[in-house]
Amino acid sequence: MPPRSPPSIKSSIPAISLSILISAAHADPSIPACDGSVLSDRQDNFSKTRDAQPHWESLLAMASPRLTQGFRYNYARQYSADGSVLENYGMGKGLDLIVGRNFAIQAGVPAYIEKRNNGSGSGGWADEALLGRYRFASASEENGNYIFSGSLGVSIPTGTSRFSAHRTVFTPALAGGKGWGTKFRGFSIQSSISASVPDGNLAGIGMPVSGSAAFQAHSFRYVWPEVEAAYTHWHKGAYDGKNQLVLTYGLVFGRFEIEGRKKLTLGIGYREQAGTRFGTLVREWISMIKLSF
Repeated sequence: MPPRSPPSIKSSIPAISLSILISAAHADPSIPACDGSVLSDRQDNFSKTRDAQPHWESLLAMASPRLTQGFRYNYARQYSADGSVLENYGMGKGLDLIVGRNFAIQAGVPAYIEKRNNGSGSGGWADEALLGRYRFASASEENGNYIFSGSLGVSIPTGTSRFSAHRTVFTPALAGGKGWGTKFRGFSIQSSISASVPDGNLAGIGMPVSGSAAFQAHSFRYVWPEVEAAYTHWHKGAYDGKNQLVLTYGLVFGRFEIEGRKKLTLGIGYREQAGTRFGTLVREWISMIKLSF
């Protein structure tokens, strides 16, 4: 049997995430600040920010161009061509906060990764990831139904040796989308382009350049079917010159109302390599849980 990661480590990740979800869900936004108005003003600003953009649901794989606020946890089980199986607990998702009229930040929860291949296995932590997103333009469903934003992600080499890049990696990205329909039924097309640039050792780490497109429908009140396509080209590194196309088929359910602004979203999807000879994965199952507040 392949060695397993320590149960106390791996099993703590969902427990920690669940505790954060529960804590956030029970936070009372009505508790006054020092002068009784700071929290109220912040909630009003958040509502205005949210209502100035489309009310689409989160996508399973592609990062949303929208400004969001909440806590998200992902899990993925990936099968590779060499027979290895990789389990990813967290996938770098975490806490999203809207901190300005057009600005949001994300503090990722470092993912725990476990990889098994040919009777052996290893596990460890991925690097910490932070992200800032600025919304350049947007309109709600009643006023144009579109959004365009830019982001800058930073990956800090805090992970276990085998699963760390050992360098700070900067990921600038542009993303946008256009929708048709109302808040209650319709569809959207969203896309993004990004590049992950290390601060050194480009020849060893490489620079993947990725473009993604997603079709998301809102067919019933709580049902959001989607199809995503992600194309990646590697410059330098072990995969220099290689290309990969991955398709994602998913169902997202939400937002289920809990209390006030607190809403729950669940999602599950299947990903597969398609149309390219090279692939870092053959197939993958992905799931998510998100608490918006």
